[in-house]
Amino acid sequence: MPERTSSIGRHLPTSGGLAKTLESARELGCETIQIFVSNPQAWADPKRRQDADTFVETSRKLGISPVVAHAKYLINLASTSEEQRELSVVALALELDAAGALGVDLVVVHAGSHRGEGEKKGMERLVDGLGRARDRAAELDGTSGAVAELVVENSVGAGTQLCSTFESLGEVALRAGVRVCVDTAHAFVAGYDLSAEGGGRKVAEELGEVVGDAIALLHLNDAKNELGSHRDGHRKVGEGSIPVDAWPGFFDGLQGVPVVMETPYGTPEADSQEVVLVKKLAGGLRKAPVGG
Repeated sequence: MPERTSSIGRHLPTSGGLAKTLESARELGCETIQIFVSNPQAWADPKRRQDADTFVETSRKLGISPVVAHAKYLINLASTSEEQRELSVVALALELDAAGALGVDLVVVHAGSHRGEGEKKGMERLVDGLGRARDRAAELDGTSGAVAELVVENSVGAGTQLCSTFESLGEVALRAGVRVCVDTAHAFVAGYDLSAEGGGRKVAEELGEVVGDAIALLHLNDAKNELGSHRDGHRKVGEGSIPVDAWPGFFDGLQGVPVVMETPYGTPEADSQEVVLVKKLAGGLRKAPVGG
């Protein structure tokens, strides 16, 4: 297996302040991190952080890259409700702007749901909403003058959710001019068999063929539920339905793509051990430069 070129990290809380978030990242050995810039379960606007400049400076000093934010779970750019679509566009624009002020590189947003009006109409709304959110964010007078890059995440395919297939992710990437985030637990329960013999490598190859250079990020999560169940739920790597031996082949096919875990928090020791495990599965504890 080639030497590791992917940055490895995990989602971290910010409730104790951003300095504490970065201290946790350092202690856990994170090379990349993901945070929320606002309450993901409410429509409240993100607040300006007094510690933003320190966060930008310290994350750079620690070599954390990319810095990732996850957008609100309430956002649904594909909704049949014009009111919810507008709320979603505004919320996403504000999060892109707030993320930019924190030096965030990528903002991950869920593809959303067409709510029964069909994938074609849902996809049109999603593509339109992504464009409008980016345009609105660019017009905002952010403190940093920077807007984070928007990436769209695959779904588990429950009900009327969009983008449970790599083909639909690729379509959004092409039509909206965005890159994508692939959640491995979502892909597994949507029907991509990472548990089969050679499954990790096969899934990575299929993803590469369909989405190609539009893959910006991996959410590396073990699945709580069964293959094809379309039921979300994350487990720590090696503790769910995806065998640990699936990952080396998966990583081998996706060299250089940064990896963020959204697995359940354990003790600091358990979380640190999980970061070490994933680094080893991805090619080794030491990270080589891409192309090196």
